Amino acid sequence: MKRKLLPLLAATLFTSSLFAQKTKPITGYAITAPQKGQTGWKEVRLVDISTGEELQPIYRSADQVEILNARTGKPVVKKEANSNNTSARKVVNLDDELDRKDARPVNTQVLSIDAVQLKRLKDNGLTNLAMAKNEWRSFYDKPFGTNSAACAYDKKHGRLYYTPMSINQLRFIDLKSKTPRIYYFEDEPFGFVTGLGDIENQIPRMVIASDGNGYALSNDANHLMRFTTDKNAKITDLGALTDDANNANYSVHNRAGYGGDMIADASGNLYLVTGNRNVFKISIANKVATYQGTIKGLPQGFTTNGAMVEEGSKVIVCSSQSTIGYYRFDLVTMQAEKISRSETVFNASDLANGNLAFEKAKKDKKEKRREDVVVEPKTQETDVAVQQQVVQPEIISKSNIAIYPNPVTTGAIKLRFTDQPAGRYQIQFLDINGQLISKKDIIIHNHRQVEEFRLPAFVTKGTYVVNVISDANRVSYTEKINVE
Repeated sequence: MKRKLLPLLAATLFTSSLFAQKTKPITGYAITAPQKGQTGWKEVRLVDISTGEELQPIYRSADQVEILNARTGKPVVKKEANSNNTSARKVVNLDDELDRKDARPVNTQVLSIDAVQLKRLKDNGLTNLAMAKNEWRSFYDKPFGTNSAACAYDKKHGRLYYTPMSINQLRFIDLKSKTPRIYYFEDEPFGFVTGLGDIENQIPRMVIASDGNGYALSNDANHLMRFTTDKNAKITDLGALTDDANNANYSVHNRAGYGGDMIADASGNLYLVTGNRNVFKISIANKVATYQGTIKGLPQGFTTNGAMVEEGSKVIVCSSQSTIGYYRFDLVTMQAEKISRSETVFNASDLANGNLAFEKAKKDKKEKRREDVVVEPKTQETDVAVQQQVVQPEIISKSNIAIYPNPVTTGAIKLRFTDQPAGRYQIQFLDINGQLISKKDIIIHNHRQVEEFRLPAFVTKGTYVVNVISDANRVSYTEKINVE
């Protein structure tokens, strides 16, 4: 009896081990409110995407945090304490300021206060401009005093970069510090936002790209900011994005798309996911934004405010308005599906992790020794060969792309890609006269990758042509196959 139980126990442990590997949590940094369903983006959490729960608090607005200058490492001088006493004695009635006919911001010694801020401060009981200035300075001093919707995880240096929504300053949380520390790049303009009412210039999108630099984009897409993450950090405004000529009615500057987030791929490109579900691929070199499509399958009213890469072409998005869940969509098909299992998650203004789209997975030593072995999906036809040496079917190989079996007898073919440039490809199935019968879009992101292509059910016996087209519309591979 014991002998019978041992194999069963071993099999159970092996299955449990596999299950544990499959259920490894997908994590990301999220800018949230104190509680689920609330607004006010002043808290930072490491969250489990599958459960929607907090794994670790990163910053709480009630916490006492050491705030330092990013250049000198010295404590930041609070603007409130550094206010000009002469101007503070000058009383200016807020009602007069709100009645001003011009819409220009009210300039201060340190910041600017616009009409929206003036009204909000007056509603809170402030009666003069000097008091309003001091109130605004107190918001300026707090790490997330004016909320934030843009963060980027720098895994190389263990930092979480961010910028407040209405303050043009770059900041970062030191994730490696034993005690909470946040660094400000003082007196170094990061964008052109002048206050809470300046929606166009607010920066809600940020990411660390494959070149190691950080990139951030204003709502109106007229300011693509770059910041280096090295010791001598440099902040540069690269200017406005330009719409690709084929974007038609989908413009990266459209006001309806304000908000959202950015991700990056392994080939040096950025991707903008707008607040209204549109996706644009951005070339950093020429700052051209190309419309890729609109995300499908999201619930009604689900705004796409945060985004991060899961793996390959899979991207996870969250909403600042909805707690219904986190969703995964594919950059190729644009189809979304719910990924979180819980009924409610933290609604968030931004998500961040260190993954790049279409990045090749790192192999351990054992995997490298086995990298030339192609593992095929198990079917009834292969069950017989479990204890036998598998005989590879005839393979036609050209340009590191191989197709098999040929002739085709099972209604499907497989294409093996070896050392092909990462990116989007299309498999085309044509008749002998070149008439397109069927096609399939795929993403190549591994050193060796096998893709299955099922032939349409109505296909009869005969000779056909298979083409593989790269993203640049170039034929990488073409071959005749026989269907029996």
